[in-house]
Formats: sequence, structure tokens, C-alpha cells
Amino acid sequence: MSTQLLTNPTAKPPEPPPPDPPRITEEEAALQKAEAEAEKKDARIQALESEVKALKAQAKEERTKPEVTNEIVNENKTTKQSAWQTFEASAYTADCPEGCSGITSTGIDVTGTIYHAGKRIIAVDPSVIALGSTVEVKQADGTMFEAVAQDTGGYIKGAKIDVLVADEAHAMQFGRQSVQVRVIN
Repeated sequence: MSTQLLTNPTAKPPEPPPPDPPRITEEEAALQKAEAEAEKKDARIQALESEVKALKAQAKEERTKPEVTNEIVNENKTTKQSAWQTFEASAYTADCPEGCSGITSTGIDVTGTIYHAGKRIIAVDPSVIALGSTVEVKQADGTMFEAVAQDTGGYIKGAKIDVLVADEAHAMQFGRQSVQVRVIN
């Protein structure tokens, strides 16, 4: 008994010291540390999954947006023009040793001409430029011409066009070149 209790009978006995914190083994400490790191990684994964989901939604929205166009008013007629896009251009003729009939895939007879309705004729990939579309073509040297997408070709896939020319010499002269194309209507 405390001497204070003997001298002061109303005094309370001293509080016992707090118990020692529970001791954990090294294995338990390592496990706790690993669990904390796993929780951080899980949170990071969830954040990344949310970011991926948002990016997918944004990409889907962008795919459904209409193509950016510039509206042009000319001779009281309003037309829509798409933005300029880079294409690889080559040339072809209506008369060739095999596989050419002189009739475009839209049924136009081009024997003896490279024009239809006053515009040049080009072959296109219809999944890129719709058949019947009028386009502007800007060549590397800066010359421009209007053309109508009236034909297709076996090698014309993606961002490629084939320009109808009068003969093989003109096709060789045209060669392959990078051009800018925009759909007018």
C-alpha cells in the first residue's frame, strides 16, 4: 500500500500503467505493409480503369461527330466542303492491255475522254470518298482541279485516289504523288 494512503485515507490509489502495445512479428509487419501497398495499387488500377472508360467514351463520341466542314456560298448555292486530307495519287487510263473496259464502276463510258460533266474523273475507295462526290485535288506543285469520284480500283484502298488520264505517257508523267483532297459535295 502506498504511503500516501496511509497519510491521506481519501486519496485514490495511483492508476496502473497502460498495457504495452501488442507486439507483432516481422511476418505480420511485412503482411500489413504488403496489404497497404496492394490497397494503393488497387486504387491506382481503379483510377486507370475510370480514365480508360472516359477515353473510350470520348473516342466513341468523336467517331459519331460529323466531319468538320466549311460552308461556302457561291452563286446563290450553298455547298459543304470537308477539310483538306492527304492522299496518295496515281494515274490510270481507260485503255489498257487487260482488265479495262472504258466503263467506270458507276457506268460512265470514258473511252476518248477524261472528263464527266466538265470535271476530271477519279477512282476512289468508296468507304473513304462516296461515289458521285465532287472533290478538289491540290497537287504537290500547287495546281488544283475538280474531279468527280466515278470509279473504283482494285488497289485503291484507304487514302488513295487514281486520276483518269488520256494515255500511258500521261500516266507515267503523273506518277505517284502526295496530294491534298477535300470533298466539295
